[in-house]
Parts: sequence; structure tokens; C-alpha cells
Amino acid sequence: MSETLPLNNVEKRTVGDGGLRRRHPADFMVAVLLVGGFFLGPLKLLGTSWLSYLGADGFAFLTLLVVFRERIATRKPLLAESPLSVPLLLLAAFCVLELANPEAPFIRSVLGLRSWVMYLGFYFVGLYTLRSVGQLERLYALLLSLGVLTAVYGVFQLEVGPQSFANWSEYYGQYAGLTWSARGGVVFRAFSTFVTPGAFGGNMSLLMFLAFSATACPSLRPRWRILGAAAFVVMGVGIAASGSRGALAHLILAGALALALISGVGPRARAALIGVLTAGVAVVAVVFLIGTVISERFSTIFDPQAFFWKWFGPLTDGIRVAYSYPFGMGLGYTAGVPKFIANPVIRSLPAANIDSGYGSAAAELGFLGLGFFVYFSLNVAIHGFRSWKQLRPGRLRDLLLGPALYAITYPIVSLVFQPQAALPSSIYSWLLIGILIKAPVLEKKADADQLLGT
Repeated sequence: MSETLPLNNVEKRTVGDGGLRRRHPADFMVAVLLVGGFFLGPLKLLGTSWLSYLGADGFAFLTLLVVFRERIATRKPLLAESPLSVPLLLLAAFCVLELANPEAPFIRSVLGLRSWVMYLGFYFVGLYTLRSVGQLERLYALLLSLGVLTAVYGVFQLEVGPQSFANWSEYYGQYAGLTWSARGGVVFRAFSTFVTPGAFGGNMSLLMFLAFSATACPSLRPRWRILGAAAFVVMGVGIAASGSRGALAHLILAGALALALISGVGPRARAALIGVLTAGVAVVAVVFLIGTVISERFSTIFDPQAFFWKWFGPLTDGIRVAYSYPFGMGLGYTAGVPKFIANPVIRSLPAANIDSGYGSAAAELGFLGLGFFVYFSLNVAIHGFRSWKQLRPGRLRDLLLGPALYAITYPIVSLVFQPQAALPSSIYSWLLIGILIKAPVLEKKADADQLLGT
């Protein structure tokens, strides 16, 4: 109780007159953006692409504008000093300079700049708006609810088969052919409300980090921990329905790190045991609902030849482009151009598929830009881990284990995942990393306020 009391005291005050009770206007806007982000896929696939792209990006920009406007109104620095501010701004500044890259059409560069920079700005939203543990709990409740809903729909989509939606639109007809080859025939890959099966699985994996954090948090009420475990299991089945090996590999990596971070005696050992048992239940649920055929696909993760070229092949492709074009092919070359827009000008923009964060950075930004991205990625991991370690044992630290895992694994998974905007994960991952970096400051402020009797 004493571990969370200071933050509860802080929550009782209001921002305008020296405290923190009033909710920030951005809280509601972020919630709306997240709900929309989880259901953008159908809008794009049904042909309302301009609305989906402009609506999401416009609302994201408006959210950033509200947050930064408040900084100006309260006469606070627009860009606060933080461990990630300089690395992020260096990367963003280099991306702006890439607008002048002669290898890239200007319209593609503008689209690519939005992809690289806009959603990184949600790091500052998290950094500036965190005020209490209760705020974090509400955010988790929303995210896990959305995760469970989309997981259930993905499993339903797999069970009824692609014939149930193949006639909805031209794009849906194409997506009915998303399959992988098993010994017993082809198996459909569910994509739920996302634009690819990989995006579906990737979001399930990231949200499972948060579900585990809630499940293993001893200070939460038992019913919330049980719901967290249930969400973990349901979203695990969602990964199986997607057939996404990258998502499973990320989950295994994060799970091993989580057990290392919380292992020990007492509550930490119990939390580790809960995590292992929950994962076991998830495996049983996958076998019961999806079947054992999925093991044929996921077993290739442990084939060195298969995963080596899956992870390093795209990286070498990006390096080759950077070798030929030292400043890269410009923004938007590998990601960021709206692929569901039927406009011939957009469709004719030169592009390549390089499914690697570092490979994409090399191809678009050249070797210097790749250096900035590596520097940024390493700082995300280092300072994310340090911020989590600075927190006292208690509810805030337990709940922020998930975002800490986001940060620590970021330089590793960037080998295979692109850093550019991938909604909705780009919204909540950078938001939560900003919250993670802010958390030790909030905790110290709460202690100081308690000592002063304010």
C-alpha cells in the first residue's frame, strides 16, 4: 500500500492549480485514435482509403497539436529534455533533410516523412501527459479490450474461411488468397481488422506484453489479474490464427527477458510462475481452437537457415541500395506510400519491399541515416531499461514491465520489422515508451509532494 500511496496522493490534485485530477484533453483524443486505429483495415479494404488515411493521420496530428499547444500555453519548453529527445530529434531532422534527396519524387518524400516522424511524436504525448497509475490502468483496459475483440474476430475469420468475405470488395477478394502451405494443404492466414496477417499477429504480441504485466502485478485485484490472463490467452490464439512467425519470435524473446527481469524469490517468483502457467494455457487453447497444424509453420522459427535469411536477407537488400546510393533512395521508398489508394500518381511512385527496420533505414536514408537510426534504437533500449529499473517495486513498476519490454527489444526486432508508421501499434508503443521514461520523474515528484505535505 505504501508503495503506491504517493502516486494516489498526486492523482487527487489538478493540473491548473498545482495538482493532477483534471484529465488531459489528449486522453480522450488518444482513446478515439486507438479505437479507430484498430478498425482501419476494413475501411481501407472496402475502398474508403482516402478517408481512412486522412482521418487517422489528421486526428493524430490534431492530438499532437493539442499536446504541444498546452506546452506553449503553460510556457513550458516545447521539446522537454529527456533521455530520448536528442536521439529522436536527430533522426527526425535528418528525415526532414531527406526531403531534398534528388533520388526521390517530392510527393513520395512527403508521404514518407509522415510515416517516419508523425507517430514518433507520440513519445512526447506519453512524456507530457502521464499523471497517475490510474491513467495507465485505464489505457491498459482500453488496449486489452481492443486486443481481445480483434483476436476473437481473427479466430472467427479463420474458422468461417475466406469465402465469407471474398465478395466484399476487390481487396477483400485478394486477401482471401492469403495462405501458407502445410503438408496437408494450404492454410488461410487470418488478418482480422488489420491490413496484413503480420500486422494482426504483431499487435497481438505487443498487447500480450501488457496483459502479462497486468497478470503478474500482485497489487491489482484478483479479478483484473484473471482478466489479464484471459486476454493473454485469447490474443495468443489470435497469433496462431495469423500464422505470424515474427510475432511469435518477438513474444518468445520478450518472454525470456521478462522472466529474467522478474525472477527471484517471493512475489517475483510467483509472477514468473504465473507467466509460465498462463503461456501453457495459451498453448492448450491454440491446439484446441486452431489445431496442431500451426506447429508446422511455427517450428520453422527454430530452423537456423530459415530464420537467418528471414531476418538478415532484407537487411542486406537495404545495404546494397545504400552502397549504390550513399544518401539512400529517399523517404517513402520502402514504406509510407498509401498502398490502398487507387490514384495512378500514387501507384506509379517507385518503391521496393524491404521488410527490415535497418534495411529500410539504409535504403531510404543511406549510411548516415542508418547510423542515426541505430543510435536512436540503442538509446530506446538503454534508457527504457534504466527508467524501469529506477522505479521502486510496486504497481507502477509492475505495470510498466510491458513498455520496458517494448523498449528493450526494439533494436533487435528492428532487424525484421520496419520502424515506420504501422497503425495502431505505432500509436500505443511510442505513447507507452514516453510514459515509461516519464514514470521515474512522476514517482520522485510524488515523493517530494508527500514530504512537503502538498
